[in-house]
Amino acid sequence: MFNYLNNKRRIGFLIIMVAVFFVAKDVSALTLSPVRLEISGNPGETLREEMTVTNESEDTTTFYSSFANFESSGETGNPSFVDAKDGLGTWMSIDASVTLRPKESKIIPFTVTIPIEAEPGGHFASVFWGVGSNKPGVVSIGAKTGTLVLLSVNGNVQEGGGLLDFSTKDNKIFFNTLPVSLTYRFKNDGGDRIKPVGKITMHDLLYIPEDTIDANKGGGNILPHSTRRFEVDWVKHAHGKDYIEPTGAFPKFFSQALYQWHNYAFGPYFVKLNLLYGTNATRVSKYAFIFVFPWQLLICLAVVLFIVLWGGKKILRRYNKHIIQKARLGMNTPTDVTHV
Repeated sequence: MFNYLNNKRRIGFLIIMVAVFFVAKDVSALTLSPVRLEISGNPGETLREEMTVTNESEDTTTFYSSFANFESSGETGNPSFVDAKDGLGTWMSIDASVTLRPKESKIIPFTVTIPIEAEPGGHFASVFWGVGSNKPGVVSIGAKTGTLVLLSVNGNVQEGGGLLDFSTKDNKIFFNTLPVSLTYRFKNDGGDRIKPVGKITMHDLLYIPEDTIDANKGGGNILPHSTRRFEVDWVKHAHGKDYIEPTGAFPKFFSQALYQWHNYAFGPYFVKLNLLYGTNATRVSKYAFIFVFPWQLLICLAVVLFIVLWGGKKILRRYNKHIIQKARLGMNTPTDVTHV
């Protein structure tokens, strides 16, 4: 009896796993555009927006819509979704479902009706689409694909917060090659999202700018009453997706030296972070220090330089010897004398 129950549980587990696999396969064939929508409006206003839903699968599929509010989760910037019992998730309206043929795309309009009593500041929700029905009493299995909606309700919004720290990842100072991973943390104590913009500039020992990178290339936001950590890599020519690291000590050595040649950086660098944020474009900045020593490349350059100097010296000696021998031959050649 015990073995029978165990086998029955195993069969049930396998059935659930197969169902989740095929549902997840269908969901992965769904794409939405845009993936993030940043809008603003006044209390009492109705905003009309739209999104594009695409069925990437080979089958005709019906997708169902749903809403969820979200808030910040930790310092990674990943959203944490909660049921839309109030707030922005209940202010939106969209078609309950859409049926799409294989590879078909459709523009789906939706509205955001901001209540007259809505609190000024940031409100955040997501519009989800999935193959599971949202009818009461129907269990939906599988993941969903969503578009994040970031709404700013106009009004008197308090702003606060600022840049907490800036350094290399794990506070590392010495590097033998790029990339150099840089990280900074930004705190938002205000009532609306903050999107810092700015640059990270690498200055050499004479404080001459050598390279500049975008400090927030992805356009990440810091939600109200949260702290977010941003990570940025300084690299000039990264390895491609198909790159395979060679095996063996010498192939690895020369591969690393070649990589350092394409990502040349040598010596100490003063790294400066400059950011602007908020409606008043408040400016903040911080510094970090790094030292890059590409020893594999330097060894290769030293060997090449030695060969060039040694070979050049030998060539010069042979040339001088040839000139001397030629001069001696000229001195020993008899000269014709004419007598009168």
